[in-house]
Formats: sequence, structure tokens, C-alpha cells
Amino acid sequence: MNRTIARQMIAADILKLRRHKSTMVTALLLSVGIAILYVAFIEIRHHGNLAGPQALSDGATLMGIYFGAFAAILIGTEAGTIDLASGVFRDLAATGRSRTALFLVRIPAAIAIALALTLTGFAVTVAAAYAFHGSAPAPSSGLAIKFAAWVALATVVQTTLAVGIASLTGSRSVTLIAVIGWNTIVTSILYLATFLGPVRDLVLLIALGGLSPGQQAGTRIHPGSSIPGQLQVADAGRGGGTRHPRLGHHPGRRRRVADEDPGCVRHAGRPA
Repeated sequence: MNRTIARQMIAADILKLRRHKSTMVTALLLSVGIAILYVAFIEIRHHGNLAGPQALSDGATLMGIYFGAFAAILIGTEAGTIDLASGVFRDLAATGRSRTALFLVRIPAAIAIALALTLTGFAVTVAAAYAFHGSAPAPSSGLAIKFAAWVALATVVQTTLAVGIASLTGSRSVTLIAVIGWNTIVTSILYLATFLGPVRDLVLLIALGGLSPGQQAGTRIHPGSSIPGQLQVADAGRGGGTRHPRLGHHPGRRRRVADEDPGCVRHAGRPA
């Protein structure tokens, strides 16, 4: 298979995905829609003083770990099962194309669409960080590029994983349950299994969190954290004071978490 045929097959797969309206609309809402809602929520809470670097970190987390990742998994799952579901896979194989080639062209097609969605969602955050930072410092362009590259990496990895599992199982429901369940429930359990030590760093989301330009896994990008918790952490308020990613502005909570986690003792003693 030469490059021309490969490009044509990839373009055909992209077209098939774009024509699947329910999947595209859902993925768009999970990425761009959630990014818009998040920015609106934080902007209202900050009254026009959005902390630019923090907004970039939050937006990247939403797109690379949470809702944007769900959109990428959804796109990858659809790409891996669309031919089987429509009953045309045997016809494609009968043309003489190898099954390996038919599988490989699905990956760049799914990645192209998933990247367009997650990077657009992140671009919403970037635009808001520069437009609404008010008296707070604006983020540097270098930091924005680093976060965008990290979002792209997370999207590529998770989309490829979803395409592979979907092609292997041939089932949308099994793939979605397996991948999303692993990324949320199982990863959270493994993260809390401290006896595993450095082995936990091999888990996908924990490894991706460690590569993030912002807070590392275990703080803001803790894969077991809930989205409401992320929104609460992101809201720094206007009263100033020291804010730890896990503890917020509540001294009592600082003391409680410090008792549970000796590594947080140095934060517990700071003034609120």
C-alpha cells in the first residue's frame, strides 16, 4: 500500500466518522462544550480576574484526563467498530487489503478528529486565560504551548488505545466500559495502593500526569479526583492567601489533611 492509497483510506475513515452525527455531537459537547462551561463558571467566580497559568492547567487537565479524554475514547471506539457495526468490514477485506492495513488507517483518522476536538476545547481555555485575566498575570506563550503539546500527547495515546481495544473486541459498549472504567475506577484504586510504590507510575493516567507541565499526579491531576473537586480547587477566590492544590483555603481542612498525609505538613503551617 503506497502513500496515496493510505491517504485516501484515511480520508475515507475520517469521512465515515464525521458522518456519524451522534458520536460527533457527543464528543463535541464533551470537549468544546465542557470547556466553555468551565471557563464561564470560573470567570463568574473570579469576577474578571482569572489566574492565567492556573486556567491553562485546569483546561489541560479537563481535555487530557477528563472530558476531553472521554471524547477521544469515544472517537477511537467508533473508529475501531464502525466497519463491523455497518457490516462492510468483510467487503473491505474482500478487496485484497490486509486486515492490518485496514486497522492501521483507523488510528490516524481517529486521532485527527480527536485532536481537533480536544485542542479546540483547550484553545477556549487559552483564549479565556488571555482575555479575562484582569489584574492577575497572563500566562506565557511558552507555557500555553507546553500544555497544548501535553493535551495532544494525552489525546493521541488514549485515542490509539481505544481504537486498538475496539478493533480487538468489536464492541462499542465493551470498549467504552473497559477503557473509561480503567481510567477512572481502576486507576484511582491503583493510585491509592501505596504499597505498589513506583509501579503505579506505569499506569496510563498517572504516567501522563507525571508528564504534565503543571501539577503532578497526586495533586491536581490525581486520576481519582472528581470534577466538582477540580472546580472547587480551581476557584482561588479573591481573598488571597496560600492555597495548596489539595487543601484550598480552609485551615481546618489543612490540619486534617496534614494529619493524614505527613507530606502536607509544611503547607498546614502557612497562614490562610
